[in-house]
Amino acid sequence: MRALTLTLAFTCFACGPTTVAPDAGTPAGCRDTSKTPANLLENPGFECDTMPSEWSAIYGTLELVAGGRSGRAAKLTASAAGGRMAYAKEFAVDSGMKTFCFSAYISGTAPFMRMRVLRVLNGGVQEVAQSDQLFGDFRRTPLGTPLKVGNENAPKLQLVFEVQTNRSDGMNAVPGDTMLVDDVDVWESNTSCAETR
Repeated sequence: MRALTLTLAFTCFACGPTTVAPDAGTPAGCRDTSKTPANLLENPGFECDTMPSEWSAIYGTLELVAGGRSGRAAKLTASAAGGRMAYAKEFAVDSGMKTFCFSAYISGTAPFMRMRVLRVLNGGVQEVAQSDQLFGDFRRTPLGTPLKVGNENAPKLQLVFEVQTNRSDGMNAVPGDTMLVDDVDVWESNTSCAETR
Protein backbone atom coordinates (compact mmCIF):
# COMPACT_ATOMS: atom_id res chain seq x y z
CA MET A 1 0.00 0.00 0.00
CA ARG A 2 1.26 3.42 -0.90
CA ALA A 3 1.94 5.90 1.94
CA LEU A 4 -0.69 8.60 2.23
CA THR A 5 0.55 12.05 3.21
CA LEU A 6 -1.81 14.81 4.25
CA THR A 7 -0.76 18.44 4.45
CA LEU A 8 -3.10 20.45 6.61
CA ALA A 9 -3.21 24.21 7.06
CA PHE A 10 -2.61 25.32 10.63
CA THR A 11 -4.10 28.43 12.11
CA CYS A 12 -1.90 30.31 14.53
CA PHE A 13 -3.73 31.06 17.77
CA ALA A 14 -0.72 32.19 19.79
CA CYS A 15 2.22 33.11 17.60
CA GLY A 16 3.98 35.39 20.06
CA PRO A 17 5.59 34.62 23.40
CA THR A 18 3.24 33.04 25.88
CA THR A 19 3.14 33.25 29.62
CA VAL A 20 5.19 30.72 31.51
CA ALA A 21 3.17 28.06 33.29
CA PRO A 22 4.50 25.45 35.70
CA ASP A 23 6.55 22.68 34.14
CA ALA A 24 4.46 19.69 33.11
CA GLY A 25 6.92 17.14 34.45
CA THR A 26 6.04 15.57 37.78
CA PRO A 27 8.54 13.34 39.59
CA ALA A 28 5.70 11.36 41.21
CA GLY A 29 4.86 8.84 38.52
CA CYS A 30 6.30 10.99 35.72
CA ARG A 31 2.83 11.99 34.54
CA ASP A 32 1.17 15.37 34.33
CA THR A 33 -2.05 14.96 36.31
CA SER A 34 -2.99 18.64 36.36
CA LYS A 35 -4.88 18.79 33.07
CA THR A 36 -8.31 17.73 31.90
CA PRO A 37 -8.41 15.88 29.56
CA ALA A 38 -5.25 14.16 30.72
CA ASN A 39 -1.90 14.53 28.99
CA LEU A 40 -1.32 11.12 27.37
CA LEU A 41 2.48 11.34 27.53
CA GLU A 42 4.74 9.94 30.19
CA ASN A 43 7.46 12.34 31.35
CA PRO A 44 6.22 15.29 29.20
CA GLY A 45 8.40 17.82 31.05
CA PHE A 46 11.58 15.69 31.10
CA GLU A 47 11.84 15.83 34.89
CA CYS A 48 12.14 12.07 35.45
CA ASP A 49 15.18 9.84 34.99
CA THR A 50 18.68 10.76 33.87
CA MET A 51 17.75 9.99 30.25
CA PRO A 52 14.08 9.38 29.61
CA SER A 53 13.33 6.01 28.05
CA GLU A 54 10.17 7.50 26.54
CA TRP A 55 12.19 9.65 24.11
CA SER A 56 14.89 8.70 21.64
CA ALA A 57 17.08 10.44 19.07
CA ILE A 58 16.81 9.20 15.49
CA TYR A 59 19.38 11.70 14.18
CA GLY A 60 21.62 13.93 16.24
CA THR A 61 22.26 13.81 19.98
CA LEU A 62 19.57 13.92 22.68
CA GLU A 63 20.30 14.95 26.26
CA LEU A 64 18.55 16.44 29.26
CA VAL A 65 19.65 19.93 30.27
CA ALA A 66 18.78 22.56 32.83
CA GLY A 67 17.14 25.71 31.53
CA GLY A 68 13.73 24.43 30.51
CA ARG A 69 10.64 26.50 31.16
CA SER A 70 10.98 25.51 34.79
CA GLY A 71 13.31 22.61 35.34
CA ARG A 72 14.81 20.45 32.64
CA ALA A 73 14.24 20.21 28.91
CA ALA A 74 15.24 17.82 26.14
CA LYS A 75 18.06 19.21 24.02
CA LEU A 76 18.50 17.89 20.50
CA THR A 77 21.80 18.78 18.81
CA ALA A 78 21.89 18.34 15.04
CA SER A 79 24.58 16.22 13.39
CA ALA A 80 25.53 16.07 9.73
CA ALA A 81 22.48 13.83 9.24
CA GLY A 82 20.17 16.35 10.93
CA GLY A 83 18.30 16.22 14.23
CA ARG A 84 15.18 14.23 14.99
CA MET A 85 13.67 12.90 18.20
CA ALA A 86 10.59 10.77 18.73
CA TYR A 87 8.33 9.73 21.55
CA ALA A 88 9.16 6.05 21.72
CA LYS A 89 5.73 4.85 22.77
CA GLU A 90 2.89 4.73 20.28
CA PHE A 91 -0.68 5.74 21.00
CA ALA A 92 -3.09 2.98 20.11
CA VAL A 93 -6.56 4.10 19.10
CA ASP A 94 -8.64 1.39 20.68
CA SER A 95 -12.21 2.21 19.71
CA GLY A 96 -14.30 4.71 17.79
CA MET A 97 -13.41 7.99 16.12
CA LYS A 98 -11.15 10.13 18.29
CA THR A 99 -9.64 13.61 18.04
CA PHE A 100 -6.09 14.16 19.25
CA CYS A 101 -4.36 17.49 19.92
CA PHE A 102 -0.62 18.15 20.16
CA SER A 103 1.51 21.02 21.45
CA ALA A 104 4.91 21.71 23.01
CA TYR A 105 7.16 24.54 24.08
CA ILE A 106 10.28 24.93 21.97
CA SER A 107 13.35 27.13 21.64
CA GLY A 108 16.77 26.81 20.08
CA THR A 109 19.49 28.01 17.74
CA ALA A 110 18.25 26.11 14.67
CA PRO A 111 16.17 28.35 12.36
CA PHE A 112 13.09 26.13 12.07
CA MET A 113 11.63 22.95 13.51
CA ARG A 114 8.83 20.63 12.50
CA MET A 115 6.46 18.67 14.71
CA ARG A 116 5.09 15.62 12.94
CA VAL A 117 2.35 13.21 13.92
CA LEU A 118 2.45 9.95 12.00
CA ARG A 119 -0.55 7.67 11.75
CA VAL A 120 0.53 4.15 10.88
CA LEU A 121 -2.23 2.08 9.33
CA ASN A 122 -2.05 -1.12 7.27
CA GLY A 123 1.52 -0.50 6.20
CA GLY A 124 0.80 3.08 5.09
CA VAL A 125 1.56 6.35 6.84
CA GLN A 126 -0.62 9.44 7.12
CA GLU A 127 1.25 12.52 8.29
CA VAL A 128 0.17 15.79 9.85
CA ALA A 129 3.08 18.25 10.08
CA GLN A 130 3.52 21.72 11.47
CA SER A 131 6.58 23.91 10.96
CA ASP A 132 7.58 26.68 13.38
CA GLN A 133 10.42 29.14 13.66
CA LEU A 134 12.70 28.72 16.67
CA PHE A 135 13.64 31.58 19.00
CA GLY A 136 15.92 31.96 22.02
CA ASP A 137 12.97 31.86 24.43
CA PHE A 138 10.40 29.08 24.81
CA ARG A 139 7.26 29.51 22.74
CA ARG A 140 4.30 27.21 22.43
CA THR A 141 3.75 25.63 19.05
CA PRO A 142 0.49 27.04 17.69
CA LEU A 143 -2.46 24.70 17.87
CA GLY A 144 -3.77 23.83 14.48
CA THR A 145 -6.12 21.40 12.82
CA PRO A 146 -6.78 18.47 15.17
CA LEU A 147 -5.95 14.96 14.02
CA LYS A 148 -9.10 12.81 13.81
CA VAL A 149 -8.55 9.07 13.63
CA GLY A 150 -10.73 6.00 13.86
CA ASN A 151 -9.90 2.49 14.93
CA GLU A 152 -9.63 0.83 11.54
CA ASN A 153 -7.36 -2.13 12.21
CA ALA A 154 -5.93 -0.42 15.32
CA PRO A 155 -3.93 2.49 13.86
CA LYS A 156 -1.09 3.82 15.96
CA LEU A 157 0.19 7.37 16.33
CA GLN A 158 3.79 8.51 16.75
CA LEU A 159 5.02 11.99 17.69
CA VAL A 160 8.27 13.30 16.13
CA PHE A 161 10.20 16.58 16.54
CA GLU A 162 12.92 17.55 14.09
CA VAL A 163 15.08 20.50 13.11
CA GLN A 164 14.50 21.30 9.46
CA THR A 165 17.35 20.62 7.05
CA ASN A 166 15.56 20.63 3.69
CA ARG A 167 13.72 23.95 3.47
CA SER A 168 13.40 25.54 0.03
CA ASP A 169 14.26 28.99 1.45
CA GLY A 170 17.66 27.78 2.69
CA MET A 171 16.86 28.46 6.38
CA ASN A 172 18.21 25.06 7.35
CA ALA A 173 19.79 23.71 10.50
CA VAL A 174 23.50 22.88 10.36
CA PRO A 175 25.53 20.52 12.57
CA GLY A 176 25.72 21.92 16.08
CA ASP A 177 22.38 23.75 15.92
CA THR A 178 20.08 22.91 18.81
CA MET A 179 16.41 22.61 19.63
CA LEU A 180 15.05 22.50 23.18
CA VAL A 181 11.68 20.84 23.77
CA ASP A 182 9.68 21.05 27.00
CA ASP A 183 6.15 20.50 28.30
CA VAL A 184 4.92 18.33 25.46
CA ASP A 185 1.14 17.92 25.62
CA VAL A 186 -0.97 15.32 23.83
CA TRP A 187 -4.62 14.92 24.68
CA GLU A 188 -7.83 13.40 23.42
CA SER A 189 -10.33 16.17 22.76
CA ASN A 190 -14.11 16.39 22.61
CA THR A 191 -14.01 20.05 21.54
CA SER A 192 -11.60 20.11 18.58
CA CYS A 193 -8.72 21.19 20.82
CA ALA A 194 -10.57 24.10 22.44
CA GLU A 195 -9.77 22.96 25.99
CA THR A 196 -7.84 25.34 28.22
CA ARG A 197 -4.40 23.83 28.78
